[in-house]
Amino acid sequence: MPSISSAGIGSGLDVNSIVSQLVALEKTPLKTLALKATNVQAQISAFGEIQAQFSALTDVATRISVPGSWGSRTAASSNSSVATITAAPTANATSFTLDVDQLAKLQSGSTAALPPGTMPGVGTLTLQLGTWSAGGASFTAGAAASVDVSIEATDTLSAIAAKINGAKAGVVATVFNDGTNERLLVQSSDTGAAAGFRLQSADVALAGLVFDPQNKPGVGLAAVGIPVQYGQDAKVRINGLAVTSATNTLTDNIPGVTIKLLATTTTGYGGGSEVLSPLTMKISEDVTPAVKNVNDFVTAYNTLNKSLSDLTKYVAATKTAGLFQGDSSVVGLQNILRNMLGSSSLGATSQRLSDIGLQQQLDGSLTINTDKLSVAANNGTSLQQLFTNNNNDSMTDGFALKFKALGKGVLATSGAIASKASALQGTLDRNTKEQAKVNDRAALFETRLRKQYTALDAQMAQLNALNAYVTQQVAAWNKSTA
Repeated sequence: MPSISSAGIGSGLDVNSIVSQLVALEKTPLKTLALKATNVQAQISAFGEIQAQFSALTDVATRISVPGSWGSRTAASSNSSVATITAAPTANATSFTLDVDQLAKLQSGSTAALPPGTMPGVGTLTLQLGTWSAGGASFTAGAAASVDVSIEATDTLSAIAAKINGAKAGVVATVFNDGTNERLLVQSSDTGAAAGFRLQSADVALAGLVFDPQNKPGVGLAAVGIPVQYGQDAKVRINGLAVTSATNTLTDNIPGVTIKLLATTTTGYGGGSEVLSPLTMKISEDVTPAVKNVNDFVTAYNTLNKSLSDLTKYVAATKTAGLFQGDSSVVGLQNILRNMLGSSSLGATSQRLSDIGLQQQLDGSLTINTDKLSVAANNGTSLQQLFTNNNNDSMTDGFALKFKALGKGVLATSGAIASKASALQGTLDRNTKEQAKVNDRAALFETRLRKQYTALDAQMAQLNALNAYVTQQVAAWNKSTA
């Protein structure tokens, strides 16, 4: 039958207590390691907040780095039935007068009325784009080459229209039916004087289809009694300055402004008694988006700045230090941010944040002088340019571009934040391994102690048994000699 043993029975010692205390001493380094691990975990958590706040600031900077995000423009015409106006967010607030002298027109004409199904005959039509002088006295060919259209004996007006359209020569043909007869209608694809056309043919059968008043007056589409409209450019005056356009949409005269012409305002244009009735075109600036952009930037920056300040400060009254007090990488980020606030942006009326009412405080935070910001917001695109000007120079770019570039660099895989986060995690991982080593050593130490005390216990048990035997023998000897 196996024996039942328990540490300390043979020796009479409290072996479990002795071993527990000795093992506890062996684990003493765990207290220091655990405290360090708690501190590192707190740093990792705090640094995660810094990373999120840096990302939020970068997102704001990225959004407001686009000029179009800085405001909208309200554009109004004093007579929208004559001309309408729209303005992009980049347009300057302004007003101007507009005289519409003439609208841009297509060239158009038609053949004489012909019975339905008429087949004019065999021949070749030659199409040439260009500009007609007043009344068709002369024609100046454009840069595009002339195009020949072959007409077959079986081609009706509809077939001829299809062939003209298929040639893609800058004109559009269609057949008009008045209920009794048909006409071939031809017009230029685009408006403008230079989009006019000439139709020529050396074939007698196609004489009714030509349009060449310079060389064949009164023939074909130029026949007496058939209305002809020559192509012409739009002509307007903006603040009295003459503008010519091939279309009725003006897009390049004032940056960011589009004007659509619908009717004329000038009576007797080109004659001796012109009467002007100018429109007033006004572009107003909506500063709400610009002010919101600045507020969003300040809020995101101040949130990050407060976290960095709290984590790096030392409170003498309580003798407590922030988690990153004296940490060169975190203090370095703080210094970069504050130095960037004090830099300048070239290319705008306002070049520093203080110029628009953003004041940097002793703790690094920003406050807003609403009066100065209001003046800046109503100063055209100056406020926008302070944040969005791209000079291809990180020192003088707009502040949104600066903070966008900084944020992307800091948050990159090899950036300062990622490197610091990786270093903190590495410290925590090494701490965990050190704790595991201490526990492993303590476990081996405990096993060794228990083995030693078990051996001691066995020896003490043997000695106690021997002692009892000797005692019994001495007692027996004493009785036999009594």
